[in-house]
Amino acid sequence: MRNLTTPAFLILTILLSTCSEYISEGDHFFIRSKGADMPAIVSGDIDSDVFIIFLHGGPGGNATTASFLPVFQELEEDYALVYWDQRASGLSQGNPDPETFTVEQFVDDLDLLVDVINERYSSPKIFLFGHSWGGALGCAYLSTDDLQEKITGFINTDSGHNLLEGLPKSVDWLENHADSLVSVGVEVDYWQDVKLWCSADPDMTVEDNYFEYADYIIESEAYLLKPDSSVKAEVGFDGVFLSYMSLAGFFNGPYLSERFNILELNLSPQMSLINTPTAVFWGRHDGVNTLEMGWDAFHSIGDSSFIDKRMIIFDNSAHQPFLEEDEKFIREFKSFVDNYR
Repeated sequence: MRNLTTPAFLILTILLSTCSEYISEGDHFFIRSKGADMPAIVSGDIDSDVFIIFLHGGPGGNATTASFLPVFQELEEDYALVYWDQRASGLSQGNPDPETFTVEQFVDDLDLLVDVINERYSSPKIFLFGHSWGGALGCAYLSTDDLQEKITGFINTDSGHNLLEGLPKSVDWLENHADSLVSVGVEVDYWQDVKLWCSADPDMTVEDNYFEYADYIIESEAYLLKPDSSVKAEVGFDGVFLSYMSLAGFFNGPYLSERFNILELNLSPQMSLINTPTAVFWGRHDGVNTLEMGWDAFHSIGDSSFIDKRMIIFDNSAHQPFLEEDEKFIREFKSFVDNYR
């Protein structure tokens, strides 16, 4: 084994040892499940007795960097936010078997986290806030057995709860987007190729097709309507060198996404079982999970008699309204949570 007493290691040790106050800010712990050690950082107003579990997107994204966003930091003034990196995501550790990369296992992981929060903090009111894949995870959790009895409310933001029907709609959006760019002479050769690929009606349950689509969609305005004007996370020196952030965040996500096939996921039918108060937040211009899928989420939640839900459309946002319309997002978020706290 290599000797760790190197100049680089000594420098890192000095940096960490002199900045314990920064590192210890908030409450940090790991939950262990089926080969995965998953970090959770609890930050904000713990005395509020309201805990918001942030379910990050992906699969393979992370919650750690979200904690640096001003919009989340403002929410921390009123609530305790739980930033949890899911298995094989973000800063998670361990060596989980790819066979554990199932929706059911992610639900079990989340349930463990909920139980830990209830035990550590004397059963506070727990809300789930899921974005994209995280919204799908929230839907899966709340519609599994009687788990929703542990949750006070759910904020579902631009969720990928029904990729079986949603991905083809995203391909249609991408084709229209490509056509609009070609018509005004923007990178004509590239977008003409994208348009032709979309018009061939690719089978989006095929992984190769999905990854080709993913390369195209990231170049569009599907995620951010105005990429240059959105709120940015200010991580800075402290965030990079004096926190738990590590290179794991660059490698875990791709490893998971290549081994966790949810292209045929369709939770819409079982979402009728949800009777937890729910707010559906959606960007009108979302090209990843289109607005049509937002209405699918809204109408799918609860049975015909369930009315404890609301739909909020963000007219100037794409896939991430908490970045593009942060003030409205905070206002609507607090309005919903405070109604049930």
